[in-house]
Amino acid sequence: MTQRPGRGGVSVSTRNPAGFRLSDRQLTDRAKGEVHARYPHNGIGVVNRYLSDIAEGCSSICVERNPWDKAVSAFYFWMHQRRTQINDANALFLSFCRTRLKFFSDFHLYSEGGEIAVDRVLRYESLDSDLAQVLDDFGLGDVSLDDKRLNFGIRKSKQFDVFYGENWDGEAVDLVADLFRREIDAFGYQLPTAEEPGAVRQTAS
Repeated sequence: MTQRPGRGGVSVSTRNPAGFRLSDRQLTDRAKGEVHARYPHNGIGVVNRYLSDIAEGCSSICVERNPWDKAVSAFYFWMHQRRTQINDANALFLSFCRTRLKFFSDFHLYSEGGEIAVDRVLRYESLDSDLAQVLDDFGLGDVSLDDKRLNFGIRKSKQFDVFYGENWDGEAVDLVADLFRREIDAFGYQLPTAEEPGAVRQTAS
């Protein structure tokens, strides 16, 4: 998501981290074939490398989510897309973590050289208030997300023990931790609960 000056105010795009409605050909020409221009999730590195002149004066914004919560959501999304019936959620989730979950880490999209490279990272767990703050900073009106989140309603269970064990001793706990180590280290995420899906470590003030 990026914000940039526009006629009579500002314009906001959520198409991708670059956010600029460039033609595929224009990006292809600039990147000389090194970037798949039609890929909808090109990251901040593409902006900095090929679109820096256009990005000047813009703000780069993305959203991150507690990895253990994100993994369950990604699992339901994956199964829904393939219209696969979930008979044994624990076994299917474990298989998903072993084979597919690695494709759902987005850290590389908003970082460069292991460092966060965007202006703001909003938290999915507090997205309404975080977005409200961004819109207020940009001088935009109030926006309520309500049920407009992408893929809203696909996830059928908020009970983490089904996927990670009653005492968080299931194999999937460590699989998620290994795959999302960069996110956990960067944002201090901890094992979530149904009441606090975005749990983070408390830091000393």
